[in-house]
Amino acid sequence: MNGKRLNEVLVGTAEILCALLLILIAVLTIAQVIMRYVFSYPFTWSEELCIAAFIYLAFLGIGVAYSQDRHLWVDAFLVMLPQTVRTIVDRIVLGLSAGFLLFVSALMIKVMVVTSKVGITTAALEIPKAFIYLSLPLGMILFFVQVVRKFRKLGRPQ
Repeated sequence: MNGKRLNEVLVGTAEILCALLLILIAVLTIAQVIMRYVFSYPFTWSEELCIAAFIYLAFLGIGVAYSQDRHLWVDAFLVMLPQTVRTIVDRIVLGLSAGFLLFVSALMIKVMVVTSKVGITTAALEIPKAFIYLSLPLGMILFFVQVVRKFRKLGRPQ
């Protein structure tokens, strides 16, 4: 499997996960409202699960959005530069971004190790917090892969 196909599978899987998480959030929120206001018996755990799902959705969605060039990109200054200078600036920005993503991922993995050793869990569901914190390195790694792909494409004819 070549790199392009592997990336398509990776991004496609993340897209499906994001869609499923969004459906889960919607269904849980509607169910919670019905249970609370119709049956006067609210779920004690639904809000916690929705928050965890939203966190995963947000961090996985970053990589998906970046892979499709749907991210926020302020380029008012860049468009005034000549193409060669723009490419150099793009490479510097992408290199710094990649370094930052790896740094944040490494820090979060350390946090995950500590919280899992201590045994910190969520209040209602008692899910290990390390599982929720895993969303950040997963999202950052997906984002990192997209940054590296964009870096490799710079300066190449489309």
